[in-house]
Amino acid sequence: MRRLVIVGLIMSLFFRYISPVSAQKVQRPAIWGIAKVTFLVSNFQMARDYYGRFLGFDEAFSYQSVLGKIISFKVNDRQFLEFIEDHRAKEKKRLVSVSLETGNIEQMRQYLKQQGQKVPDQTTIDGAGNEFFSIDDLSGNHIEFLGWKSDGLHKKSAGKYLSERRISKRIHHVGLYTEKIVDNDPFYVGILKFRELLRYPEEKSMAPTILYLGMGDCVENIEQYSPNDPNFSHPCFLVEDMQETLYTLKERRGSETLTMPVIGKGKRWLLNLLTPDQTKVEFTEAHCVR
Repeated sequence: MRRLVIVGLIMSLFFRYISPVSAQKVQRPAIWGIAKVTFLVSNFQMARDYYGRFLGFDEAFSYQSVLGKIISFKVNDRQFLEFIEDHRAKEKKRLVSVSLETGNIEQMRQYLKQQGQKVPDQTTIDGAGNEFFSIDDLSGNHIEFLGWKSDGLHKKSAGKYLSERRISKRIHHVGLYTEKIVDNDPFYVGILKFRELLRYPEEKSMAPTILYLGMGDCVENIEQYSPNDPNFSHPCFLVEDMQETLYTLKERRGSETLTMPVIGKGKRWLLNLLTPDQTKVEFTEAHCVR
């Protein structure tokens, strides 16, 4: 009898102190939007000419990464365009990563691990002083989860490098290369809990060729589109008036090529340009055609 009591006490302690911890379900922390989009460029001067002089974004700072030097252009206090020099960029997949800001970087790592995703053993502090880790989506895009640090270069630039010449003040969405577009994408919808905002065609009996997936905690989103081209990936900038945007770019252009704006499936004006590296840059209005 005494032996049974001792065994019972041991089992009680085991389930009290070990089992709840191991069985605890980790909730997905908030995702607050698109923090950075990083591309390869054939040379830094091209980036300075196109994104700086032509599009009007200020170069804010640079820092070192495992892939080399990064130069950072500022869209607003929480969004950045970043570039890594690679003289063979035109021959490669130019998207390096899309960075999503999350409210709790370690919780996100634990959440994704619990969901069966391959994640690093710990988060890392990057060359700019911010905490992050990266995983790959089902199409091989590097998705970075990022937590801004108050002493990092990005946060320390608050209120600076915000040129009045910049063609846009916000990244609206990121178009991401998708090998196969499917409803209820197992990664973005199933695990990250993104929600369908727009589907084309709307008829669910037909396979989607366009999907916009919202992040849930904010109004920013990703776009999945059917061209099976790894260099489809692009930033899309929000503008208030497409005509004024087009005219401003016309006045600034040197050798840059302008295309005609079109009305997209979402009934908004769209303008798609290509950099000298043939990387897509898109603009969309804040409202439907009127």
